[in-house]
Amino acid sequence: MKKTIAILALAALGITTVNAGVRVGINFGFPVPVPVVTGPVPVVTTPAPIVVPPPMPAPMVEVTPACPTPGYVWVGGNWVWCNNRWVWTHGYWGAPVRRGYAYRTAHHEGFHGGFHAEHGRR
Repeated sequence: MKKTIAILALAALGITTVNAGVRVGINFGFPVPVPVVTGPVPVVTTPAPIVVPPPMPAPMVEVTPACPTPGYVWVGGNWVWCNNRWVWTHGYWGAPVRRGYAYRTAHHEGFHGGFHAEHGRR
């Protein structure tokens, strides 16, 4: 019996010593970033403010200069809304109207380069 107990004690000791040990090691690791799940950013828009221009001022009285060429037509000045204020566009002598051509006024010229330079003057 003593032999059996001694064998069992040695066997138990052997099993536990097999798993016991000293481990020395160096680990190199790279941190793995945690995936970030994002949804679309909500778009918040505010409506543009409605700009209501003040009433148009009364027409200015202009002195009509002499006609440069017979047949030309005087196109009177008018008020134009430009850069959030009313600006007076001076009148001019225009070429006579021909058949098939549209008649242009100072109002249209003011927006397309004809008299736009006048807006900057004070």
